[in-house]
Amino acid sequence: MGQGTHTTLAMLLAEELEVEMDQIHHIETLHHPDFKHPTFSEWTKSALNAQMTGGSVSIRGWHLPFRKLGATARELLRSAAARQWRVPVSECKAANGHVKHSSSGRSLGYGQLTGVASRLNPPENPVLKSPKQFRLLGKSIHRWDTSGKVNGTALFGTDVDLPGMLYGTVKHCKIFGEKLISVDDTKAKAVPGVIAVIPLEDQAVVVADSTWTALRGAEELILHTSGGHKDLSDESIFRQFHTDLQKKGVSVAYRGNSGITNGKYARVLELEYESPMQAHAAMEPLCATASVTSEDCEVWAPTQSSDFAMMMAMGVTELPPAKIKVNTTYLGGGFGRKIEYDFLLAPLVASKVLGKPVKVTWTREEDTRYDFFRPPFLVNMRFGLNTKGMPEGLKVKMVGPAVSRRWQMPPPWLEENGYDWVVTVGMFDGYNLPNRSPDLSKAYSIPNLQVDFVPSDIQVSTGAWRSVGTSHNLFALESGLDEVAIAGGYDAFELRRKLLGHNSRALAVLELAAELSGWGKVPDGLFQGMGYTDYLETFQVQVVEVSVSQRGKLKVHKVTCVVDCGQVFNLHIAKQQLEGGIIYGLTAALKGEINVQGGQVVQSNFDDYPMLKLKDTPEIIVHFIKNHEAPGGLGEAGTPLIGPAVANAVFAATGKRVRRLPIHRKDLV
Repeated sequence: MGQGTHTTLAMLLAEELEVEMDQIHHIETLHHPDFKHPTFSEWTKSALNAQMTGGSVSIRGWHLPFRKLGATARELLRSAAARQWRVPVSECKAANGHVKHSSSGRSLGYGQLTGVASRLNPPENPVLKSPKQFRLLGKSIHRWDTSGKVNGTALFGTDVDLPGMLYGTVKHCKIFGEKLISVDDTKAKAVPGVIAVIPLEDQAVVVADSTWTALRGAEELILHTSGGHKDLSDESIFRQFHTDLQKKGVSVAYRGNSGITNGKYARVLELEYESPMQAHAAMEPLCATASVTSEDCEVWAPTQSSDFAMMMAMGVTELPPAKIKVNTTYLGGGFGRKIEYDFLLAPLVASKVLGKPVKVTWTREEDTRYDFFRPPFLVNMRFGLNTKGMPEGLKVKMVGPAVSRRWQMPPPWLEENGYDWVVTVGMFDGYNLPNRSPDLSKAYSIPNLQVDFVPSDIQVSTGAWRSVGTSHNLFALESGLDEVAIAGGYDAFELRRKLLGHNSRALAVLELAAELSGWGKVPDGLFQGMGYTDYLETFQVQVVEVSVSQRGKLKVHKVTCVVDCGQVFNLHIAKQQLEGGIIYGLTAALKGEINVQGGQVVQSNFDDYPMLKLKDTPEIIVHFIKNHEAPGGLGEAGTPLIGPAVANAVFAATGKRVRRLPIHRKDLV
């Protein structure tokens, strides 16, 4: 995907195998039916048993299997050397790609031992090295893929070039829910180089002798459609959410007595927060290549799941898996969009119809308007405060689309009770284990708690967006806690400190973040805000410093991020992941939102869906708390906290509470 896992996984292997990084050759793997991600299988009780990446689980899921793989190979090679030399295995030491006999000084390279080693029975539980013995793990080792991405040798989706290949693009129906009746392709086919126009259910594919020609042809297409949700708008969506707020929800988390009444508590605060849709806006627009014959099929795709790509290819070609080959290219940015496989349909169908390899590239406009967006959400919270201003009760109701509901194979937990962990994650739900009772032992110590989710179906395609439900839920929870602190007369740091006193790892992160950021000691004109989470077993606090001019111009000057993510295997890459996640989340907090009017998306490109520019990027300081706990997730961890931290800082600066992102200048004057 681009998060540097190639390098870190190689480090895990090299550490236990006792070789150096330059002794491992990087080999791209193809789709294999037995290569399933262990974390997804664990989470879903094998309901989602797939070769895929997402959810910040690459290292979490594979760190032990890769270490065991290296250790197993190491022990087999030691045993092979011991047999050849007729000495005890204990006298044979593996180092630098060789096995050496300690007393005689004899040495054999790994290559000389592989024949014998391959015939031995592997140990069931090879001994893994202790952290004190690590040579590589924990160090900053630069990524393997950097040079290829700089010199142009790295293969992205748009780089695929095959003999005799044709080129295509797509044009979708404008309105959500519209279906294609017919296509007037007269003008499109008149463009020199246009070869074919192929209608699909809600789009048409234009195939030509070059991508540019296909794009020109698509501009000339006239689509005749029917149906669609022309009345759909931002206003109608959130009006529906407020109506559905009155419905009984599906229980997400519960403890104590959830009744929130004025008679029970000294004060009740009712707060509502809204989050709009967001696009993924990956650097490389959607692109895929397919070569289909009557005998076989080969796909080249920037996909987060080769299993899902395989499913799409099987559906189009009606070929068995053994006849289909899936090649995964670099993604050019995924962020959850490329876990979807809709963009594979057009090249597969076009290649099947035309009998030649076809590469289909979406325009930026098609990519923006026909995304699987971060779902819009309404979060209603009622805090019950005691006479000391501390929260003793909290009732939460989240309203928004159940992302999992539209998947071709809905997971069993959704079918059973409507609970969708993809969108509820981050709001006292245990953070990562669907279909299980939430573990609230590490969460804020609010004794009486009820969290419900109300699925509200909207006629817009929504999906997984970097940090999934945590992005909208933490905005509500961490902003709401700041409102509680103010109402109760507490400092935001002190309130969180009291509520997390039982959680030693959280407390350590919180206190160090306050120290390193100089909490409460910033110069005049600067104001601070903070947020906390333990998303994916990564304990994290972000503190931001902002200024707001009299004319409402907001500037984020500095972000201090303190993290306890357990064992850090590559410090350089870990830091990059958090920095990238913060910038991605800051873009969503300050810049972009997807609006719907008249049944279609308003935005189309980076002119009206802008990205954070370098000049607007704050200083980002990342500090890791060192320990040897199991690794937590990092790829998504930096994204969800920055929004509420900035919103809390804005309140400190202006006295104006932001309850809907992104933050606009008009909100601050």
